[in-house]
Amino acid sequence: MKNLKKPAFILGIIGALLLFIGLAMKTYNDPNGNLVLYAGIVLGGIFWIWAISEVIATDTLKPFQKRFWIIIVLSVPVVGGLLYHILHQQRNKIVT
Repeated sequence: MKNLKKPAFILGIIGALLLFIGLAMKTYNDPNGNLVLYAGIVLGGIFWIWAISEVIATDTLKPFQKRFWIIIVLSVPVVGGLLYHILHQQRNKIVT
């Protein structure tokens, strides 16, 4: 689980948490809800771009695995990137 200590994964978790906290704050009409929501969206967007670049740049994936992960990360932005970081371990031990 050494991939869970990567800065990109931590950024994704923080972005997702801020997004959900911001949504919860908006439902209770908290005046800071928009600020927290926008911070979560920005961090989630940065993480999404970072995850796309990591999938494209990796050399430990076979071509069909790389296509699979690109499709997952692009179609489910933050969740796909988090799944990639959780499941992608090392060569010949990749869960797809």
